Amino acid sequence: MSPQRFLDRFLHFKGLEKQKRGALLLHQAISQLPGGEQVLQEEAPWAVAFSEKAAQPVGAALPPLDPRGSEEAGMAGPLMKAPVKPGDSYLLVNDRDEDMEAYDHSGTFLWKVPCLARGQGADTEWRHTGTDTPPGLYKLGTVYRDWEKNPNPPRDATLQAYGWYSYDMVELEGQEQKLGRAGIMLHGGGTGCGWPGAWAPRQKLLPTLGCLRVHNVVLRERILPLYEQGTVYVGVFQEEK
Repeated sequence: MSPQRFLDRFLHFKGLEKQKRGALLLHQAISQLPGGEQVLQEEAPWAVAFSEKAAQPVGAALPPLDPRGSEEAGMAGPLMKAPVKPGDSYLLVNDRDEDMEAYDHSGTFLWKVPCLARGQGADTEWRHTGTDTPPGLYKLGTVYRDWEKNPNPPRDATLQAYGWYSYDMVELEGQEQKLGRAGIMLHGGGTGCGWPGAWAPRQKLLPTLGCLRVHNVVLRERILPLYEQGTVYVGVFQEEK
């Protein structure tokens, strides 16, 4: 069995370079042991057990992900499922419940935190500038790491408004363009919290002009690790009129 065929049987290591190197070193070590050639035969019992999965091409696509549940029934939301791959994740934001749920690429639930998708105006309005976050599927784009630049900065209007981290949200269904909206982000902070209140780990969550807002510490300790391991999709659900 070649090193690549051996590695193909460790499907959960795809995209994880350190683990892939470890599997290749394991192949090398087995090949040097007495009787190692028998362990590495294609017909070895352990290899046969994995043969069906190993036949899948490297990087094979996973089923598209849409983890919505009964809580999202009757709400406006994404029209498409997220085209996830190993290492990706999905943040489901429910404006009615004011929370965000995180799922891994397989749809396994990870955690839930408070989140606002609120703008200015009625809870059922997202069609005008400054109102709620437009429903639909997004993915996180550029991240602005202000906390890492200075965890104890002097008062600054931008830092007060956006908090420790802020992430561009890239529309995947043209939901912003259709409504004449732009610049939707995921961030912390809160001008109305004052300073240093807006920079607190768990600042008071206040409505924005259409962005998603979570606690500053959530941006660093919950969302950033997901962002650094793969694509983070965001499904926003809003109340219908």
